[in-house]
Amino acid sequence: MEQLRHHGEIWRRAAARFFEHDGFASAGNMAFIAMLSLFPFVIFLVAVSGFMGQTERGVAAITFMMNTLPHEVGAALSGPINGVVDATRPEILTGSIVFAIWTAATGVETARGVLVKAFGREHARAAWLRRLESLAVVIFAAISILVAMSILVIGPAVVKAVTSFFPEALTGSLTELWNFLNLFLGPVVLAFGLFGVYLALTPRRLKRPYRLPGTLLALVILIATAKGLSLYLRYAGNYDVTYGSLAGVVVTQLFCFLVSLGFVAGAELNAAYTLDRLYKEKTAN
Repeated sequence: MEQLRHHGEIWRRAAARFFEHDGFASAGNMAFIAMLSLFPFVIFLVAVSGFMGQTERGVAAITFMMNTLPHEVGAALSGPINGVVDATRPEILTGSIVFAIWTAATGVETARGVLVKAFGREHARAAWLRRLESLAVVIFAAISILVAMSILVIGPAVVKAVTSFFPEALTGSLTELWNFLNLFLGPVVLAFGLFGVYLALTPRRLKRPYRLPGTLLALVILIATAKGLSLYLRYAGNYDVTYGSLAGVVVTQLFCFLVSLGFVAGAELNAAYTLDRLYKEKTAN
């Protein structure tokens, strides 16, 4: 019971710090920058996939990301993103790749700013070093996405090759297991992605900061937002009367805002657990 009370106190502190640090304003800023940096990141992802000779993997990664979004959000983004992919040519990439990666890194910097505010600016590194790290994060993220998509493509072939050496009774079970695991693919990928963001962007001067509590909270909010927004738009779908041709853009911006709220809340929860541990260690000494 004492442990539950202690965890409840940490969550209360996280909620208080969320409002103290203007969490809604930070989420709104993140949502805007996310929309601004999305298309440059798509351009950079296509460039990297083409350079590695894996253009199909890049397109498959974009399709996978669109499928994880609510239908209305995916429908609003798929047309413009497909236009960007189709119009991307080597001569265009040569001139715009620097702008694309710099703008995409701005989105990373915005997320880092949320974490710096949550954990305390005294733990942050110099601004120029943080920008270099953000550029590295964008490059690493693009390569990681392509590697992950290659694994997803190779996975079924590996399962098929392995099962060819076993009796059909056993191979049927293995195939069913693979199909069952695929049901959890989306949430698992999102969880690893969120954990990776918290891992890369949390101020490095902190010793052993928490990352898992915020990851789980942000993941739950993201999934709930995707499901809840889809249900709301399905049964209360008169939003297009209010916003007209901008309805898709408004829905996408709303989705980004709600997801950003989850990210900010997760950052504050990680900070609350970390600061609680640091306080205990300080008082113990």
